[in-house]
Amino acid sequence: MRWAPPWQRQAPVDDTGLVQRAQHGDTEAFEALVRGHQDPIYGLSVRMVGVDAAQDLAQQAFLKAWLRLDQFKGDAAFGTWLYRLAVNCCLDHLRHVNRFQEIPLEEIEPTLPEVQDVADLVQRRLDQDAQREALAWALEHLPSEDRLLLALRIGDELAYDAIAEILGITATTVGTRLFRARARLHALVRERTTEDARGVR
Repeated sequence: MRWAPPWQRQAPVDDTGLVQRAQHGDTEAFEALVRGHQDPIYGLSVRMVGVDAAQDLAQQAFLKAWLRLDQFKGDAAFGTWLYRLAVNCCLDHLRHVNRFQEIPLEEIEPTLPEVQDVADLVQRRLDQDAQREALAWALEHLPSEDRLLLALRIGDELAYDAIAEILGITATTVGTRLFRARARLHALVRERTTEDARGVR
């Protein structure tokens, strides 16, 4: 199957015609663009800033898109241009609050055999809880640019070329920065688990 970014997977409408109509003041055309792209933009916002602020920032991105439609020249796909606006909104928010909102990780429901030592079960669950907490803490303390790259690559499953287009950098630079982001994430997880093992909070 040919890879497609999230805005193409979820927005099969003809963006080109809708954008042209919206640029001439057609609000219904712009509303159609919003409907076609709101899910990936909201998803990106959740991964970047958490659920509490995601809706406001997604709406902010669409508002900026409406106000700046005359600046869209079609050099990139409309979805890419919109992603850039959303990314900038999220980064501005994170810099303003100077902290990250913790994003709860999915609950893990382990499949257990019918007969199992209770102490072993308790210890495994504690280990899982510690790992989830350490990863959430690490994500919260990552630099905003690292968290953005991980959100685009892992959360949205974007190819390096697509990320490069959104951020205005080369695919090689994307790869280098992703490597460093993953290294920092692993280091933070290791730091947190080491502190927990020592009983430091």
